[in-house]
Amino acid sequence: MKKIPMIILLLAPYIFLLIDIGICVEENGFTADAIEMIGWTFMGMFLLILFPNMIYAFILKRYGYGYQKLFFWNMLIKICNIPIYVLVFAAGVFAVSMILGIMLIPFLVIFDYFLLLPSTMYGISGLRRLSKMGKSSKAEIVINGICQFLFVFDVISAVYLYIRFRKS
Repeated sequence: MKKIPMIILLLAPYIFLLIDIGICVEENGFTADAIEMIGWTFMGMFLLILFPNMIYAFILKRYGYGYQKLFFWNMLIKICNIPIYVLVFAAGVFAVSMILGIMLIPFLVIFDYFLLLPSTMYGISGLRRLSKMGKSSKAEIVINGICQFLFVFDVISAVYLYIRFRKS
């Protein structure tokens, strides 16, 4: 039961992508109406799934989730989101070649970063717990905390944290 929000978080970007494809097929491409509907769908996903998971990451310690489990979910979510980031990057490259597509780029950047934040909160929650237990140096916690907010470095940090602290 405790894992359901995290599993939904793993599936949300892929479901969102399928909905977007359906919207574009129904609207015959990226029309203004399609982009508006995609924006509303994204807002709904953020309010119903992404933002609550950002808060849930800090509530999990009350349910017995230690930093090891938090680091595991942080890593798993970040790794599972890599295909979405690659697709968004490809869409951005494609959008640059279209005059109207350039308007899509800010949305793609916002989408990527909002997708990054929930998984980052699992890492930050684990780092906070690690800091309170005195299991790591402040420098290591600060560096990994910063890395959690930066693309590519977030995955490296997540894998590092999981491997480093999975058995401690």
